[in-house]
Amino acid sequence: MNNWFKILYLLVFSFFTFGKAQEKITVGEKQTLFSKVLNENREIWVHLPKTYNDTAINPAKYPVIYLLDGETNFEYYAGLSDFIARTPYADIPECIVVGIKNTERTRDLTPTKSQKKNPVNPAVTLFADSGGSESFVKFLQEELKPFISKNYRIQDYSVLVGHSFGGLFAINTFLTHPEYFNAYVANDPSLWWDNEVTISRTKDYLEKNKKFSADKFLYVSQADNEEQQKNWNSDMTQAIEKFKEIIEKNGTLNYKHHFFAGETHGTVSYPGNYEALKFIFKGFRTDIKQLAKNPGLLEEDYKKFSVKMGSEFHPSEFYLNVVLKFMKSNDFKESETYFMNLKNKLYPKVK
Repeated sequence: MNNWFKILYLLVFSFFTFGKAQEKITVGEKQTLFSKVLNENREIWVHLPKTYNDTAINPAKYPVIYLLDGETNFEYYAGLSDFIARTPYADIPECIVVGIKNTERTRDLTPTKSQKKNPVNPAVTLFADSGGSESFVKFLQEELKPFISKNYRIQDYSVLVGHSFGGLFAINTFLTHPEYFNAYVANDPSLWWDNEVTISRTKDYLEKNKKFSADKFLYVSQADNEEQQKNWNSDMTQAIEKFKEIIEKNGTLNYKHHFFAGETHGTVSYPGNYEALKFIFKGFRTDIKQLAKNPGLLEEDYKKFSVKMGSEFHPSEFYLNVVLKFMKSNDFKESETYFMNLKNKLYPKVK
């Protein structure tokens, strides 16, 4: 009888301990939509901000980050974006991250059909399935973005992020359809593609338009490929340097180029994406201690930030709750009243 009691005790103990240990932490959700443009099913992975389903605040809208090579980048990028957006130290607003999984990567991300021959066997054309980027960007703009807008609460602000061929795609989209996204991130972009056709397109763009749009953002990271890989084809480095020189001569674009010493082509996207987010959303962070002395500073900062971004941003209800808690705990009564009024103005209670 004692043995049976011991067994029962262990079973009950296991249920309450190990059962709890199996509670899952979810990074995102998978969605599938059929693309008429590409004539295939496309799988996307969606990460929602921590406050997205918070019932203690009014339903909020969020900027969207469209992340290429989703199967490679999604997990780390979701955590990265959450970390930089955490209050009260947020450098960026909370964002929805949409990772786009590949089917035919070379086809989708390259702007022209490759004519490059295999040096070992000249009868074989390298990257034979290339040149489909115009169809892929049409899928993003006409099918994926409406799908995200329909199924999620989004703010009218979007960022396109790519690496290597994805970086090539991001820059090519910036040149051919600059209105599709507000900001573009290209990590170690493959600008060597097709005899540097994208660099030629950059020159053509400037000859036609004279300058870039002042409310767009472009961030380009560059890996230390020459140092890390002695046999690396220098076409990658030379093409990025040529692009940098052209852009910096123009001077109208919100542009940043960042060289990462010690990073290779395969590792540069992680630090590149961190710095890119801080660059794009520079000016978003506010100093909660300064707000205690000058509560009106918050609205002033957000007005300046909105002008810079070309889109309207407001302090989130979640952040205002953090500010109110700080004011109350430190007995800043006048500031507490100010921020309570601001919260009621921006997020009126539904009766």
